[in-house]
Amino acid sequence: MTSAVRRAGQHAGRLSLLAFVVLLVVTGVGGIDALGDRMLTAGASRMLADAEPGARSVRVVAAQADDAAAQDAQIRDAIASAFSGSEVDVARRTTDDLAVITPADEEITLRVLDDERITELADLTSGSWPQGPGELALTEAAAQRLSIAIGDTLTLTHGGLEDASLTLVGFWSARDPLDTAWLGDPSVVSGESDGAFGPAVVLGGSLDVASASPTVTWQITPATFDLAAIPLLQRALTTLDALPDDVDPKRQDNTRVRGDLGETLQRQADAVAATRGLLTAPLMLMALLGVLVVGTVLTTLVAARREETVLLRSRGASVRRLGSSAAVETGLIAAAGAVVGLALVAGLGAITQAVGVTPAAWLTAGPAVVLASGVSGILTARVATGADVVRAEDLRSDAGARTCRTLLPPTLLVTGVGALATWQLFALGGVTGPGGAADPLATAAPALLLIAAGMLAAMAAGPMASIGEHALRRTAGIAPILPLRQLARRMGSTAVAILCLTLAASSAALVLAAPSAARAAEQQALLARLGGDVRMIAEEGLDVAAGDVATLPGVTGAHEVLRTSMTIGSDTALLVAALPEALGLDEPLPPNTAAAIPACITRTLAERLGATTGTTFTARIRSVARPATFEVACVVEGLPGVGAGLGVATDPTALSDAGAEVPPNELWLRSDTPHQTAAQLREQATDPVRILTASQVSAAPVASAAPMLLTAGALVTAALGLIGFFAASSAAARARRGEQIVLRALGLPTGRQRALRIGEHVAVAAYSVIVGAVLGAAVAELVLPTVLGMGS
Repeated sequence: MTSAVRRAGQHAGRLSLLAFVVLLVVTGVGGIDALGDRMLTAGASRMLADAEPGARSVRVVAAQADDAAAQDAQIRDAIASAFSGSEVDVARRTTDDLAVITPADEEITLRVLDDERITELADLTSGSWPQGPGELALTEAAAQRLSIAIGDTLTLTHGGLEDASLTLVGFWSARDPLDTAWLGDPSVVSGESDGAFGPAVVLGGSLDVASASPTVTWQITPATFDLAAIPLLQRALTTLDALPDDVDPKRQDNTRVRGDLGETLQRQADAVAATRGLLTAPLMLMALLGVLVVGTVLTTLVAARREETVLLRSRGASVRRLGSSAAVETGLIAAAGAVVGLALVAGLGAITQAVGVTPAAWLTAGPAVVLASGVSGILTARVATGADVVRAEDLRSDAGARTCRTLLPPTLLVTGVGALATWQLFALGGVTGPGGAADPLATAAPALLLIAAGMLAAMAAGPMASIGEHALRRTAGIAPILPLRQLARRMGSTAVAILCLTLAASSAALVLAAPSAARAAEQQALLARLGGDVRMIAEEGLDVAAGDVATLPGVTGAHEVLRTSMTIGSDTALLVAALPEALGLDEPLPPNTAAAIPACITRTLAERLGATTGTTFTARIRSVARPATFEVACVVEGLPGVGAGLGVATDPTALSDAGAEVPPNELWLRSDTPHQTAAQLREQATDPVRILTASQVSAAPVASAAPMLLTAGALVTAALGLIGFFAASSAAARARRGEQIVLRALGLPTGRQRALRIGEHVAVAAYSVIVGAVLGAAVAELVLPTVLGMGS
């Protein structure tokens, strides 16, 4: 034991470097994985919280059965079965539209609701909550529209309940009109929706008497959220689709499932998969560099101990004992580094409230210790048996070509896998597969391409040096011929040095390119989903004109838009009819021809149809009986409100002139204060509408985690690359110590030799950094737009 400690102390520097490298890899991989999990969870939670009210929950809707209690129990049991394993809140609400007469003898429709959560969702502004079956509380906005006050009565006018009355006892206002419980109902703010006034709150159970057929809604909302909940909830929603068939097979109660929670979950899944796909590159590069650096450090350690190992072998030590002793020693050192790394990851998790030591950290620490132990034992055993002795033929003039041939098979393998991964990425159009889950092969595409590029750069260095040597052979002087010759003939350790630094530089280039690519992807997604800063979607036609909202504070532009589906052959596309400035077209479309409507189409549709400028095609527009013929006036990459999918854009006047008169159903607004504008639109809306801003459709809460995590990964990768470069360069210099005496005998001073070696290292470093940066930028340009598409 004393001898082993003394031997380890003689090489404390290299052993400390080994521990530090293991620590760096474990901390880098584990820390980025833990922080990434926390930041992605927080971002996905924010996406859910910012989604439209109707897109944060799913609902089971039915007509109330004769036995309401049995119906409620049956549906709750079915919901619990579908969402087994997911924590959800289930709330029951009963609603109906009642015909009543106001004190002014005006017959109106009153929307009445019975919800046990009302005191949590709303504040009483005056009066009191209903205490009996003949009382109701109304929103102040609805009361103002009806010109009624507390104490006034409303008379029911239907069926056997004629002349029954409801007394107004209080006013209330919603605490948050965007709460998922209100489902975006505009009457909560404006007091009216689709001709019905309200909502009016009645005492629990009152609707069972006042209404002949109330509608019952069971609203299902996620109670807690983490990334693991996304696939569980998606599977639960798929199971929930079968609920109407299970509880109401004959549709006696018109049971159905409504809600857009599934769309929100898919947006979250796409955003998380895209961001993780981006983070996969630094994690894989860290792991690969860790392997290279650990191997290089151990190679130099074993080489430094060669004389000592040979001496022990000559004194009777067995090869097995020497190998196992070296393996145990380096295993303990690597384990110490891994333990410190895991402790740092745990501490980082405690400080940042992250997950802590994730499985990725353990999966990195264990193999790192095993790798260090195994490599040290094998290399020491080779020295003990004399298998590491350099033979004379290994110093031939073509020895460097052997490195190239050695690197060729793994380079071709990695390049082939990288090409396959890239093909998969482009075929899927992102990193998510058809089922919505991340595709492992597509996710690994950026990292595999960077690794392949780095290996190609390392493999090409030897032949390039050889070409340079032959080109300069007739020049006078020993420089730069000698450094080029050394590179061409001794590329083993130099190739590792080039690979380490190239991977570090390419990772840095990827990090620098990622923010601009992310911004471009975000803008493309917002263009496809919004068409402006605020988008108002009417279910049954607009009840407000663009001119009416153009004067709102902050609004800088407003356009009425028709956005509807159309059928072209067997394909379904989106038709967008608006003025050229709303569509982002540089020039107005030409006037109608005698036979066709001029239109711009997306490149995706053009490829689908085999269309070019001047091509005509026939399509059926939804709600228009007669087919319409369009002529392609231009082909664009994407359209507002459509994105890069199948889309057609034209002028509304052109549609009208061709006899396809369809009223606009959306408003696209430009606003300096989009959230304020959206709130003002809700206050004015009296028909069912959806009002969207960037916060409802953006993936930025998740994607914003990428820059910090990528930067951290790039720093760790750069540190590993530099360590690997200097360790490999040191190993190469050690292997060439015998040349110094020969060169000195030939008249080359020691100082001159040192200057040539420094120049050689600087040239190799410059080559690695420049090539790595160029290749990294090229890979970023190639794959990042697709990786960050996020389902846009």
